[in-house]
Amino acid sequence: MVDQQTFYDNPKDADVYFEELAEGEHPRTVDREAVDNQIFIRDKKYGRAVGMSQDFIEKHTEDRVLRKIRTMLEGADNTMRELIMSALEDGYAQGQELWYDVPDYGEYEFSQTHDHKFEDTDELFDNDDADDTAFTAREHIENAKDHLTHHGFTGPFIALVSSGFKRKVRNDLTWNANYHIPMATGMRSAALEDLDINIDGVRLVESPWMTGDQFWVTQAENGSPVKIYEDKPLHLRRGTEGGGPVYSPGDLVGANAFGRWGVKNVDPLRAVHVNATQIQPEN
Repeated sequence: MVDQQTFYDNPKDADVYFEELAEGEHPRTVDREAVDNQIFIRDKKYGRAVGMSQDFIEKHTEDRVLRKIRTMLEGADNTMRELIMSALEDGYAQGQELWYDVPDYGEYEFSQTHDHKFEDTDELFDNDDADDTAFTAREHIENAKDHLTHHGFTGPFIALVSSGFKRKVRNDLTWNANYHIPMATGMRSAALEDLDINIDGVRLVESPWMTGDQFWVTQAENGSPVKIYEDKPLHLRRGTEGGGPVYSPGDLVGANAFGRWGVKNVDPLRAVHVNATQIQPEN
């Protein structure tokens, strides 16, 4: 979450080393100018009608009325998940010219079109144009994480996995059949310590929105590439957005829910997408 529509974010810089200085020589600065890192998130207004009539309120119990409202409000979470997934998909490095200079790291050298899109297992591993070698689900996760750490990114990391890929991971977890991969029902925050499965520093979360054997690996918490700006949190109003707040059951007639949010992927290198096409079980 960010608290301003325009904010500063620091993409990965090259590692900093001290320089040997001659007598009287002044050190050089290593940081970008702040204006280069200024990012703007465009927000949009979202809304949904409560859809409550006086007749419905009079004929149903309080529990039924509240359940109808909760169901409608859950649509805001669905919309937020969709916005987050769209931000990931539209904003990660997939061969386009990146908006900042991609620094080399150690012995790794990167071009401005360096990408993190792996359409099959071969691209993730040997990339010999022959997708004929299988690797375990665990090895896929580990290799995907390497494409973040070889830029110098550090954890914690999260793998957002499809239901199909989740089953292949679970099949490999022979040491404890009770391990649980939680569903990504609330994607704005996660208690990482509550996630059971940790593969090479990557914790797993299931997303039913993806098909096949897809998964994402990203930085989590403060290093997450996806930023959310909430100009106006979700709120109920009588009639229009400028109407009064809802205080009583009678206010629900003709009421609507509104929110204003913006979501953006601010660093294309902090996410990796993999379509695993050749998966073999652990030996």
